[in-house]
Amino acid sequence: MQYTAGQAAKATGKNIATITRAIKSGKISAQKDASGAWTIDASELHRIFPLNPQDLRKPQMQSDSRPPQELNEGQTAVLQKELAALHERLAAQAEILDERSAQISDLKEDRDHWRQQATNLLADSRSINISKSKVRPRWWWPF
Repeated sequence: MQYTAGQAAKATGKNIATITRAIKSGKISAQKDASGAWTIDASELHRIFPLNPQDLRKPQMQSDSRPPQELNEGQTAVLQKELAALHERLAAQAEILDERSAQISDLKEDRDHWRQQATNLLADSRSINISKSKVRPRWWWPF
């Protein structure tokens, strides 16, 4: 459903200037038609400005909000195939995610192992340096 600026103002209880100001500031996306009037999508309008409670009671609005009861069987079959394909794709993505998570945990374990080895080597080299520093250096030229 498309609204003009005036219809949008009536539907939301706002002034036309408020609606056009929101359009120009970018809060609401709208398009100009061939006559130069703004056309605003209903979902876009009601994202920013909620409907008046009085408008919700109108039978026309209630009938517009109901989904169509009869769909073509062909459309239903196509939609079911698309849904099945999307479920398969989702399952494949979940499997890839699990594999990547396992790989990340393995890499973290390897990193921790190498870090521990480096820490042990550093501690060993420090203890060797400490034991060497206790030995008194000799002079190379005899007096």
